[in-house]
Amino acid sequence: MTDVSVDVVVVGAGRAGVAAAFKLADEGFEVALVERAKQPGMKNVTGGVLYGSILDDLVPEFPEEAPLERHVVEHNIKLLHGDAEVSIGYRDLELREEPNYTLMLGKFDRWFVDRAVEQGVTFVSETTVQDVTQEADRAVVHTDRENGDIACDAVIGADGVNTTVGRKTGIQRTMRNEDMALSVKKVIDVGRETIDQRFNLDSDEGAAYIYTGFPEGAPTIGYFIYTFEEYISVGAVGGLETLRWLGDEGYGDTGTPLYSLLEEFMELDTVRPYVQGDAVEEYQGILVPEHSYDTLPDRHDRRVALVGDAAGLVLNKGYTFRGLDYGIKSGLVAAEAAMECTEDGNWDAFGRRYDDRLEASYVLQDMKQHRHLPKFLKNERMYGAYPGIATETLRGMYSAETDASGLTWRQAYRAFRRSDAGVLDLLKDGYRGLRSL
Repeated sequence: MTDVSVDVVVVGAGRAGVAAAFKLADEGFEVALVERAKQPGMKNVTGGVLYGSILDDLVPEFPEEAPLERHVVEHNIKLLHGDAEVSIGYRDLELREEPNYTLMLGKFDRWFVDRAVEQGVTFVSETTVQDVTQEADRAVVHTDRENGDIACDAVIGADGVNTTVGRKTGIQRTMRNEDMALSVKKVIDVGRETIDQRFNLDSDEGAAYIYTGFPEGAPTIGYFIYTFEEYISVGAVGGLETLRWLGDEGYGDTGTPLYSLLEEFMELDTVRPYVQGDAVEEYQGILVPEHSYDTLPDRHDRRVALVGDAAGLVLNKGYTFRGLDYGIKSGLVAAEAAMECTEDGNWDAFGRRYDDRLEASYVLQDMKQHRHLPKFLKNERMYGAYPGIATETLRGMYSAETDASGLTWRQAYRAFRRSDAGVLDLLKDGYRGLRSL
């Protein structure tokens, strides 16, 4: 016997879950949005860039009302090698007209849930889902509340990489270390004027910096700096397999070394000027998915669909991280599948219809196009040999000690000969890099 009945239960109040709940409520569905935290956004760590106008149709007043931080006008990839860095930057003031914004996810998620509640969503906080069962003509979400079971036609699991919905329904099994990463971050209060000066920004302009190559030769370890209105977010993301290897090598006294790596990264001479500040507002860590298209986990059953991180929908492209818009889009796709089911009453087809729609969406098309990229980015030479070749070549080009024989190609050849990379490695990696894109 259940205590409450609604049309759809959404588990998890991140962007993916709220987008699904919002759209369904907008279409007249009775929706319960269940969140284990006291308020939305309390577990968020990433903070980052939302690309595109994906929410404009759902919330037409989105650009004016949402707590957006800054328009991103500069992207910078920085390859670290010892005390040097090689930067590949793109700055374009016309990007101020593009819908690409930095977000503080805790603040954004609270706003998004408030708007969903105004739309008619029932928000149930401080509630943990313990089980999800599928019966002949309905699904039931079992919670830790007294008299808290909720019957529904369908369940949308937006509860993150360790998805309870996915495990309890048998859709997913235990995640492998190679398919997960740990993300840690600091949010530092430095003030708008200081941010503008440090990053050469004006007004609401923002910058996104991506770093790699520290420690040398360690694959799948990356760092980011995002500029918010008054704050700087600096963080690290590391694959669990690499972190375990670093731990076995004695890097870090206890447990994962990622916290130590972030602190050391912030003390690098090329990084410290950007991140100095005394007032730390947040210091958190969380697991995130790290899949290629070919290793994505199952994401649906009869009356259940997994969206966002629960479905592994995050892609590290090397020059940027995509996940915020992927999650929102997957939530909207799940809502569309529910709308189709209510038209013909065939709720047993909900999961399959969601999966078909997701396969046709730009999310999985993008991940399919870059299906070889995650493996390519695990190549150790990308984090040691090649940054070393680049920095040594450039050092020779700009050094006052360079003699007449120091032509650019000779500088590059000498640096290449001193590296651990062979000619065959270079040819193979070049081919794999092109194929990945």
